[in-house]
Amino acid sequence: MAMTPDDLKQQKQDYFIASWHDQQLEMEPHCHCGRELEENYHCELCDRDCECTFILCSDDATYHVVQKFVHGNPDFKHFQFALKA
Repeated sequence: MAMTPDDLKQQKQDYFIASWHDQQLEMEPHCHCGRELEENYHCELCDRDCECTFILCSDDATYHVVQKFVHGNPDFKHFQFALKA
C-alpha cells in the first residue's frame, strides 16, 4: 500500500524518505510533523527526539532494495516500509 508523508503525520509516525542513487541507499530522517531532521534526530519545531522506524520509498527500485535490507538484517526487523504515493 502506498503512503504519503501526510498519512504518516496523521499517525504521528517519524520516518525516513529513502531513494536509491548510484548503487547507494540514501535515507533522510523526518519528524512526523514533516520537518527534515539533523543527525541527532531532534526536531526543533516539536522539541522532541524522534525515532524513525518507517521507511517511505521514493520509487519501485528503492522499495525492492529496502525490502531486501529490512528482511535481510535482524537489526531492522521492527522497521516498516511502503512506497511513497
